[in-house]
Amino acid sequence: MSQCLNPDCLQLNSQTTIFCQKCGSKLLLTDRYRALKILGQGGFGRTFLAVDEHKPSQPYCVIKQFLPQAQGTNNQQKAEELFKQEAIQLEQLGKHQQIPELFAYFIQDHRQYLVQEYIEGQNLAQELTEIGAFSEAKIINLLGDLLPVLALKLIILWVKS
Repeated sequence: MSQCLNPDCLQLNSQTTIFCQKCGSKLLLTDRYRALKILGQGGFGRTFLAVDEHKPSQPYCVIKQFLPQAQGTNNQQKAEELFKQEAIQLEQLGKHQQIPELFAYFIQDHRQYLVQEYIEGQNLAQELTEIGAFSEAKIINLLGDLLPVLALKLIILWVKS
Protein backbone atom coordinates (compact mmCIF):
# COMPACT_ATOMS: atom_id res chain seq x y z
CA MET A 1 0.00 0.00 0.00
CA SER A 2 1.00 3.61 -0.52
CA GLN A 3 0.06 6.20 2.13
CA CYS A 4 -1.03 9.63 0.94
CA LEU A 5 1.10 12.37 2.57
CA ASN A 6 -1.58 15.05 2.30
CA PRO A 7 -2.37 15.78 5.98
CA ASP A 8 -6.05 16.29 5.12
CA CYS A 9 -6.33 12.97 3.26
CA LEU A 10 -3.99 10.14 4.39
CA GLN A 11 -5.76 7.71 2.03
CA LEU A 12 -4.17 4.28 1.53
CA ASN A 13 -3.62 3.58 -2.19
CA SER A 14 -2.33 0.66 -4.20
CA GLN A 15 1.47 0.33 -4.36
CA THR A 16 1.62 1.10 -8.08
CA THR A 17 -0.44 4.31 -7.94
CA ILE A 18 1.36 7.59 -8.70
CA PHE A 19 -1.38 9.94 -7.46
CA CYS A 20 -3.74 9.55 -4.49
CA GLN A 21 -7.04 8.09 -5.62
CA LYS A 22 -8.94 10.30 -3.14
CA CYS A 23 -7.28 13.76 -3.28
CA GLY A 24 -4.99 13.58 -6.33
CA SER A 25 -1.77 14.38 -4.40
CA LYS A 26 1.49 13.01 -5.72
CA LEU A 27 2.46 9.87 -3.75
CA LEU A 28 6.22 9.92 -4.40
CA LEU A 29 8.34 12.51 -2.64
CA THR A 30 10.96 13.91 -5.01
CA ASP A 31 9.91 11.10 -7.37
CA ARG A 32 11.79 8.74 -5.08
CA TYR A 33 10.33 8.07 -1.62
CA ARG A 34 6.99 6.26 -1.20
CA ALA A 35 5.26 6.35 2.21
CA LEU A 36 3.82 2.99 3.22
CA LYS A 37 2.21 3.67 6.59
CA ILE A 38 2.20 6.05 9.54
CA LEU A 39 4.64 5.09 12.30
CA GLY A 40 3.83 7.92 14.69
CA GLN A 41 2.72 11.51 15.05
CA GLY A 42 2.95 14.44 17.40
CA GLY A 43 2.42 18.18 17.62
CA PHE A 44 5.06 19.01 15.02
CA GLY A 45 4.64 16.27 12.50
CA ARG A 46 4.12 12.74 11.37
CA THR A 47 6.55 9.90 10.72
CA PHE A 48 6.06 7.34 7.96
CA LEU A 49 7.67 4.04 7.07
CA ALA A 50 8.69 4.39 3.43
CA VAL A 51 10.74 2.84 0.64
CA ASP A 52 13.39 4.39 -1.57
CA GLU A 53 12.26 3.49 -5.07
CA HIS A 54 15.49 4.76 -6.67
CA LYS A 55 17.52 1.93 -5.18
CA PRO A 56 17.28 -1.56 -6.71
CA SER A 57 16.48 -3.26 -3.39
CA GLN A 58 13.95 -0.56 -2.47
CA PRO A 59 15.16 -0.39 1.15
CA TYR A 60 13.00 0.93 3.95
CA CYS A 61 13.54 4.46 5.19
CA VAL A 62 11.64 6.90 7.40
CA ILE A 63 9.96 10.10 6.25
CA LYS A 64 9.48 12.83 8.85
CA GLN A 65 6.82 15.28 7.70
CA PHE A 66 6.86 18.66 9.44
CA LEU A 67 3.33 19.77 10.36
CA PRO A 68 3.40 22.38 13.12
CA GLN A 69 0.04 23.12 14.65
CA ALA A 70 1.20 26.38 16.24
CA GLN A 71 -0.98 29.33 15.41
CA GLY A 72 0.70 32.62 14.52
CA THR A 73 3.46 33.58 12.12
CA ASN A 74 6.28 33.88 14.65
CA ASN A 75 5.63 30.42 16.09
CA GLN A 76 5.42 28.92 12.59
CA GLN A 77 8.68 30.53 11.51
CA LYS A 78 10.46 29.41 14.69
CA ALA A 79 9.17 25.85 14.28
CA GLU A 80 10.35 25.79 10.64
CA GLU A 81 13.76 27.05 11.72
CA LEU A 82 14.03 24.36 14.42
CA PHE A 83 13.09 21.64 11.93
CA LYS A 84 15.78 22.87 9.53
CA GLN A 85 18.29 22.97 12.42
CA GLU A 86 17.45 19.33 13.17
CA ALA A 87 18.37 18.46 9.58
CA ILE A 88 21.63 20.43 9.81
CA GLN A 89 22.57 18.75 13.09
CA LEU A 90 21.79 15.30 11.72
CA GLU A 91 23.95 16.06 8.70
CA GLN A 92 26.82 17.26 10.92
CA LEU A 93 26.62 14.16 13.09
CA GLY A 94 27.10 12.08 9.96
CA LYS A 95 26.91 8.32 10.16
CA HIS A 96 26.82 7.32 13.83
CA GLN A 97 25.74 3.91 15.07
CA GLN A 98 23.31 5.44 17.59
CA ILE A 99 21.64 7.93 15.22
CA PRO A 100 19.63 7.17 12.08
CA GLU A 101 21.50 8.55 9.06
CA LEU A 102 20.03 11.56 7.28
CA PHE A 103 19.39 10.75 3.61
CA ALA A 104 17.56 13.90 2.51
CA TYR A 105 16.00 17.17 3.57
CA PHE A 106 13.67 19.06 1.23
CA ILE A 107 10.45 20.99 0.80
CA GLN A 108 7.62 19.65 -1.34
CA ASP A 109 4.07 21.00 -1.56
CA HIS A 110 4.99 23.72 0.95
CA ARG A 111 5.89 21.12 3.61
CA GLN A 112 9.32 20.23 4.99
CA TYR A 113 10.54 16.64 5.01
CA LEU A 114 13.46 14.69 6.43
CA VAL A 115 14.27 11.22 5.13
CA GLN A 116 16.31 9.04 7.44
CA GLU A 117 17.60 5.53 7.80
CA TYR A 118 15.01 3.06 9.10
CA ILE A 119 16.11 1.11 12.15
CA GLU A 120 13.96 -1.90 12.86
CA GLY A 121 12.84 -2.53 16.40
CA GLN A 122 10.79 -1.06 19.20
CA ASN A 123 10.92 2.52 20.36
CA LEU A 124 11.42 3.35 24.02
CA ALA A 125 7.69 3.77 24.72
CA GLN A 126 6.89 0.37 23.19
CA GLU A 127 9.62 -1.30 25.20
CA LEU A 128 8.41 0.30 28.44
CA THR A 129 4.85 -0.83 27.72
CA GLU A 130 5.98 -4.39 27.02
CA ILE A 131 8.59 -4.81 29.77
CA GLY A 132 7.50 -2.25 32.36
CA ALA A 133 9.80 -0.07 34.42
CA PHE A 134 13.48 -0.54 33.66
CA SER A 135 15.85 -1.89 36.26
CA GLU A 136 18.73 0.26 37.45
CA ALA A 137 21.14 -1.83 35.36
CA LYS A 138 18.98 -1.35 32.22
CA ILE A 139 18.87 2.43 32.80
CA ILE A 140 22.65 2.58 33.27
CA ASN A 141 23.09 0.59 30.04
CA LEU A 142 20.69 2.90 28.18
CA LEU A 143 22.51 6.00 29.46
CA GLY A 144 25.82 4.42 28.47
CA ASP A 145 24.49 4.21 24.90
CA LEU A 146 23.13 7.77 24.90
CA LEU A 147 25.96 9.69 26.54
CA PRO A 148 28.47 9.29 23.66
CA VAL A 149 25.85 10.70 21.27
CA LEU A 150 25.21 13.67 23.55
CA ALA A 151 28.95 14.23 23.94
CA LEU A 152 29.34 14.27 20.14
CA LYS A 153 26.53 16.81 19.83
CA LEU A 154 28.18 19.01 22.48
CA ILE A 155 31.48 18.86 20.61
CA ILE A 156 29.75 19.97 17.37
CA LEU A 157 28.04 22.85 19.19
CA TRP A 158 31.33 23.85 20.81
CA VAL A 159 33.21 23.83 17.49
CA LYS A 160 30.48 25.98 15.89
CA SER A 161 30.72 28.65 18.61
